[in-house]
Amino acid sequence: MHQSTAEKRGIKNGDVVRVYNERGGVLCGAYVTERIMPGVVSVDHGSRYDPIIPGELDRGGAINTITPHNTTSKNTTGMAVCGFLVEAERANLDELRKKYPEAFNRPYDYASGLKFERVL
Repeated sequence: MHQSTAEKRGIKNGDVVRVYNERGGVLCGAYVTERIMPGVVSVDHGSRYDPIIPGELDRGGAINTITPHNTTSKNTTGMAVCGFLVEAERANLDELRKKYPEAFNRPYDYASGLKFERVL
């Protein structure tokens, strides 16, 4: 996100940010740079779906929680999206941990990520 956009929201480089819209939300790491247009947020697709609130808030970077859900045509199930509206705010991880302790106490391997037992 652009520096001017980040400053308006109190976001600094490296902060955890909640990017959200009416479809849901995803937690992302903030990368503040002058190399993006003001008012724009760019999010690469994450590696896994790791919900804090299933269907509402993801921390694994699965931007499918915020992308449009319509298909491109009646003949395909693919989706061609180059942009959509979102809002971004600094996430309060302490508040999330208190509110959803079960989501933060699931088994996790810091070397390889999610453990299989986590989804059983």
